[in-house]
Amino acid sequence: MCGDLGDPIYNKDYLKICRYIKETNPNIHLFTITNGSYKNDDWWKEFAEISNDRDTVNFSIDGYDETSNNIYRINSNWESILNGISIMSKQSTAFVNWATIIFKYNQDKINTIVEQATTLGCDAVQLTKSTKFGSKYEDYGGTSDPLEPRAEFVSTSNRYERIMIPISTRTLDNQQYIDTKEVHFEKIQEKYNTAITPLCLIGTQGMYVNADAVLYPCSWKGLPYSSLTSDAENISFEDDFFTVNQDVLSLHKRSLEEVLNDPIWDKFFNNLDNSNTSWTECQYKCSADIVDHDYAVGYETN
Repeated sequence: MCGDLGDPIYNKDYLKICRYIKETNPNIHLFTITNGSYKNDDWWKEFAEISNDRDTVNFSIDGYDETSNNIYRINSNWESILNGISIMSKQSTAFVNWATIIFKYNQDKINTIVEQATTLGCDAVQLTKSTKFGSKYEDYGGTSDPLEPRAEFVSTSNRYERIMIPISTRTLDNQQYIDTKEVHFEKIQEKYNTAITPLCLIGTQGMYVNADAVLYPCSWKGLPYSSLTSDAENISFEDDFFTVNQDVLSLHKRSLEEVLNDPIWDKFFNNLDNSNTSWTECQYKCSADIVDHDYAVGYETN
């Protein structure tokens, strides 16, 4: 669970939601992505008690102290973050990641970050090479982007790249997940044209409900952008297929069953196998030039 435009742990019912899921099926993998700020001991202890060894908690921390972490994670609280990590590491069986996006201000502090994560009992440090810098997006400041790190720490693709640094000897039991994606990948290769490899139909990208309760095939489709260009076609977020049809996909206005059974999905998926009508966003994010077998199936890409 990732807020994208928020943070899941600040939902007042988050612990209730997690408990319901785990009591319904304890084998479900709960993946919580959070900045980890401002929750007290009791909250984290209850979360630790609900979680099991099928679960993952990513603490999104892009600094190495209070000041540096607030450069990007504005209004975060360092002490409460470290406290949450400590409790989850010591009192839960969930896999705990310290997840850092590499920026200019932390690119030379990676060893310090790994040392802190090790001291707190994390299972791994996850480093992300992002695309969201001025060298790739003019809107982000061009060559004057103050957050952009050295070129070696910027993703070379249209999607982020991950570096996993293991700390503990624990590993995630994800083989069944990878095997399932392998089957889907083979089916996709048979059905769709070679220009698009839709990750949403493989399982690498899951269906996404945003903060306004609108259901999307993946989070990329639901996140606002100024415009996207692919194959000489330019589209603004306001003109996006799912933005235009968001009332049809709203879980505030319709039941989940009604939304999932709406013919709008046929219109969307039927256009994926035609390179002339494939959605601009899908061409940009799921181009077969980017999405090879390892990208689509490998767990580390998620």
